[in-house]
Amino acid sequence: MAREKSRFRISISDKEAGETLKIELIDAQSIWSERRYKIRVNGKVASQLPNGTLTEVFDRLRRWMVKRA
Repeated sequence: MAREKSRFRISISDKEAGETLKIELIDAQSIWSERRYKIRVNGKVASQLPNGTLTEVFDRLRRWMVKRA
């Protein structure tokens, strides 16, 4: 089975710790009119948030960055 192409890709590097976080968003079907995405983190399906909206993704990224700072 072919791997789905991502619509958006976000890469964030923590230069101090030497870690990189790569997030890929893939279009997903939604019942409501909201736009949802399947989420892959570092090439694997996200365990805590396997699909979500852009608002949910950016909220998680913000929390991750604040926690690391």
